[in-house]
Amino acid sequence: MKAITLSITLSRPLEPAELPAVLRAADAALPQAGTEAVILSGRLPTWVFAALAHLYHPRPAVAVFYPPAGGGVVVQTHSPAVREGDILAADGPEVKVEL
Repeated sequence: MKAITLSITLSRPLEPAELPAVLRAADAALPQAGTEAVILSGRLPTWVFAALAHLYHPRPAVAVFYPPAGGGVVVQTHSPAVREGDILAADGPEVKVEL
């Protein structure tokens, strides 16, 4: 399955009230609708990963980057091609967001 990596870099710690702005920035950089899976990457609070997984729910699959595996662990999927726990290769395009 083709996957796009969304890498988010923070310049400072986030406050929960900033979550809507984070989601808008992510959606502007990589729209929530699309035919590729999304691999989420970055040093982010758990609650940001949860919100991003929800944002990208319309995609065929959402994964979280896991460095020891060199790819993303699938955490939700609509595709019969992958299951939760599968590893998606992080060898596709990368979209970077700096906040």
